[in-house]
Amino acid sequence: MKRISRIIFLVSALLLLTVSCKKDKFDPDLLIGKWVNGSEYYRYDNGNTGVTWDVADDVHEDEAQAFKWEYDAKENTLTHIHWMEMTQDWTVPRVYTITELNNNSLKYTDKFGKTYSFTKTN
Repeated sequence: MKRISRIIFLVSALLLLTVSCKKDKFDPDLLIGKWVNGSEYYRYDNGNTGVTWDVADDVHEDEAQAFKWEYDAKENTLTHIHWMEMTQDWTVPRVYTITELNNNSLKYTDKFGKTYSFTKTN
């Protein structure tokens, strides 16, 4: 009987650890649209492309920097790959871990632990 109790306990502990380590998964279609954080804007378009601009730097949507984006559901990461006009190449990948994504809110963290919070504008 002790042996059965130990087996049940171990199986329960393994199940609990598996569930507690599960990462949230988000619907990447919720990214599509325009997001704002202060003066900084990101517009995610269909086809995994987008643009970013900062009105504090007197840069507006028609002058925005292009980027490609990818969502990895397994790792729950969002990667931005920016277009560098100087090199005429897609470069400077930035990887973020999404912590919240719904119709109105987007939050993610970078590899240094900095958190970014955006609100959908359309």
